Amino acid sequence: MIISDVFEKRQTIVIYTLQELLNMLEDNQLTLGKTNKVQVRMIRKYIVDNVLTEQIYLPPIVARLEGGSLDDGKPTQLTVIDGTQRMKALSQLKSVILKTMNSEDEEERKKGFKLHYTFDEIEVAVQVFEGLTTSEADQMYVDLNTKGKKVSLSKRIAYDSRNDINQATNRILQSNPLLRQAGVEQEKHSVMRPKNKKLLSLSQLRQLVALFVTGKTIASNLALETEVQLQSEENIELINTWFEELFKLYPVHSIGNYEVSMLASFPLLTAIATYAVEGMEKMSFEEKRQGIIERMRKLRAVTWERKNPIWREFEGSERGREKYYYLANNKKSIGSLVAWLRLKGGELN
Repeated sequence: MIISDVFEKRQTIVIYTLQELLNMLEDNQLTLGKTNKVQVRMIRKYIVDNVLTEQIYLPPIVARLEGGSLDDGKPTQLTVIDGTQRMKALSQLKSVILKTMNSEDEEERKKGFKLHYTFDEIEVAVQVFEGLTTSEADQMYVDLNTKGKKVSLSKRIAYDSRNDINQATNRILQSNPLLRQAGVEQEKHSVMRPKNKKLLSLSQLRQLVALFVTGKTIASNLALETEVQLQSEENIELINTWFEELFKLYPVHSIGNYEVSMLASFPLLTAIATYAVEGMEKMSFEEKRQGIIERMRKLRAVTWERKNPIWREFEGSERGREKYYYLANNKKSIGSLVAWLRLKGGELN
């Protein structure tokens, strides 16, 4: 055990088996903070969902030594500073194992048995500090949870190897030159009109990808899981087909310019994507592709200029110095736009 001095406080990393920590918890030798049931459930689910691939990455639990010295050997009396939710989730694994082993779902049973046979091998790293007062420990908790730099959205999507929608979003961004020409804002969560003339933010692109994969509008959420799954290559081809037809509705170099193009409005883009794929859940891939092309081409007669007075017939408001009209981004407004697009596309008589 290597002990280091950091700003007059001694620290070390200690590896415990999970059973050792559970024994300490049961004997009141490991003190936890206040638990958050939602966070505990999310961590527990993360562990179970990734046990088969063994891609589980949990940072060390941070704790302070209660009495004694690090020179005395492996600490047996600790108070957790950061990691209460992780520790609580780990403490519930035995009950989770029993439940999943008895599941009617074969995949869940596999996860349960995997956890059961590897439970005794689970090890947890704990960063232990000696000499911290209660107030110093509280400040450390605040610093650990507020001072760290948040990973940018672009990197979270680019590096997320588990989520099909994230992977498809990244593939489309990299493989579609027209989309890149139209512009995708990769660092900011949204694009501020009319100054920002990029067509989409990366978060908005991800929402459109999710719409094509699941067939429904879903809020941006990095924990999103695919509900309806096609082959990855088919997903990407369908979305690229939609973008190809979209860029035939308006010049690609100015489609994201809200001063001239109403297609720079994300609620309208969402409505167009919804119109393009609705009702196709049970179709084959080729039927979907042809259906998207046919519906999008029926919209070529629409005047997509921002100055077209038709847009003021939909829910929205004037904003900014220019008094531009912005469509409302809510379910009711998008639904009205979709109904109008059906009429324009000849889907309704």
